[in-house]
Amino acid sequence: MGRIAALDGLRAVAIAMVIGYHIDKSVVPAGHWGVPLFLVLSGFVITASICAEVDRSGRLDLGSFYRKRLLRLLPALLAVCLVMLAAGTAWSRVAPTLGLYANYARVDGLDLGRLTHTWFIAVIAHFYLLWPLVIGWLPRQHRTRVIGVLALLAIAWRAVAIGALSPGWVYNATDTNAAALFVGAYLAVAGLTIWQAVAKWSVPGLLALMLLPVFGDEGRAVLWGGFVALALSAMAVQYASTGPAWLENRVLLRVAEVSFGLYLWHYVFVRSDIPLWTALVLTAAATVASWCLVERPVLRWDAKLRDRKSAPRRHELPLPR
Repeated sequence: MGRIAALDGLRAVAIAMVIGYHIDKSVVPAGHWGVPLFLVLSGFVITASICAEVDRSGRLDLGSFYRKRLLRLLPALLAVCLVMLAAGTAWSRVAPTLGLYANYARVDGLDLGRLTHTWFIAVIAHFYLLWPLVIGWLPRQHRTRVIGVLALLAIAWRAVAIGALSPGWVYNATDTNAAALFVGAYLAVAGLTIWQAVAKWSVPGLLALMLLPVFGDEGRAVLWGGFVALALSAMAVQYASTGPAWLENRVLLRVAEVSFGLYLWHYVFVRSDIPLWTALVLTAAATVASWCLVERPVLRWDAKLRDRKSAPRRHELPLPR
């Protein structure tokens, strides 16, 4: 799968929505809609990437897949956790973050403090762990049908869970957030086209509706409103996949490049007892430091290691034809 710059731009939009929500919920009451947008985008990109590798080589290199995701997530996450431990954060709050079960720790009532936002990373990590195994054993001719059914079941389960389970479970759990991931995965294999005249308004629609208090985090409207966010996010991902120029803006692409560190660090400072301007300056500094000192060196090291590797790859998953 060739890289589509506009999808990176859309990732920057998603992180901006979430940061706005964390800074001031009264101004951006539904900025949490950046989460389903990011999940749909992740489901789309990961599924398209896996399918492209399988169709090209007939195999999915599981070892390579897991190594890339592990190196993308853990070094920066570990750096944040070490800083928080040094700042006096209790191990009981750090352990769920490093153990990648922060979302279910929140469901269980644990207050993670300034690591609360890492619940989302747990959801993504669970998807990275399990989804390649599903795609790996799925014959090509059955992809669209099976993933479509999974998406419908996940959407139905989220609707049932809203009425049957606690809001905390619906908002944080991997199973209820799977709807957005599977919708993105379905878009990757179905090859759907949409009416561009409507789709081009999906991102402005998300940005406008997130300002409405009705979709804020009080009451069940936040949960049912998630379906509105899901529909708009699906259209936004399809629209971005056509490569609109405005989503390929240099500023958006630069933000997208450092978005993981930005997500990790902004909450640490924004939710502390310091002035907002100081929190934003520290967020910018920590994000740049994370990218330059942790994330980019690790990625470069991994790239050099792969270039030097001459032996045949192991741990490949043979796929049925």
